[in-house]
Amino acid sequence: MTEASVEGILPDASELKGDSRLIILLGSPDGTKGVSRKLSAVEGVQRIRKGVFIVHGYSELHDTILQNQPVTSFIKTRKIPTARMKLEESYENRVYSIVSFSFSNPTAQQKKYVERLIRKTPGVRLRPGVILFPLLRSRERRRILGSENERVLIDSSEFSRLVRENGGNTLRWSRIRIINLNGNSHIRDAVERTLAKDLAPLEEKIRSLRDRCKDSTVVIGQLKTNYTQLSRSFRESKTKWLLAKQLWFFDAEKALKSTYNKLINTRRSIIDEEAKRST
Repeated sequence: MTEASVEGILPDASELKGDSRLIILLGSPDGTKGVSRKLSAVEGVQRIRKGVFIVHGYSELHDTILQNQPVTSFIKTRKIPTARMKLEESYENRVYSIVSFSFSNPTAQQKKYVERLIRKTPGVRLRPGVILFPLLRSRERRRILGSENERVLIDSSEFSRLVRENGGNTLRWSRIRIINLNGNSHIRDAVERTLAKDLAPLEEKIRSLRDRCKDSTVVIGQLKTNYTQLSRSFRESKTKWLLAKQLWFFDAEKALKSTYNKLINTRRSIIDEEAKRST
């Protein structure tokens, strides 16, 4: 599949053509149920998945239904602009890919696998099961992400393929741009939420490891092995979020430094505990 394709077998009503809009409902699933029912009942609206709709022939009726509902709206475009632009124009003038994914009765292993995959992408979470990716020109993709052989982050196409290989269903739209006025703030919020969600489980594991340093029944070798694993996970997150400044015009260095300091403090605790036990 090319980067401009829609993956999966979709009915014609789900394809983005002309002025058709891809609508993503934001917020909690429970909070969007009422709007979702009303929107689904309107002619020309195709419900793709929870919170994901294609609207053909957008009108004031749709505006009325969505007026109190946070959404991001996208339409198809052809041109991929350069990523080098003014900060205030950073999101609405960019072009994106979106991957929507789901599993039938997902296992804990599948959920864990997908969360790891998301952390290895430049994408951000718009809502559960919907990931937004920046779409770059070939030259910029090589400059920012590296050549294909050395690339450390996976793109929307690769992410979609890997999810399907792990038993999931995916739909992917590419070459789309935002058209709603408050789309900028919604994407900024999505970037911040994704950063927090990426770092929170890592910080929890770091705290747990530091607490285990106080347990004399845990051998030092195991503490060091666990630390090495957490250090590797941090480097992966750091790689992604240092690139966020170029991909999302977002500075994650303060949050990364906070996590790094927790990691280093835990390393010191392991060293101190090892010295204490050797005396």
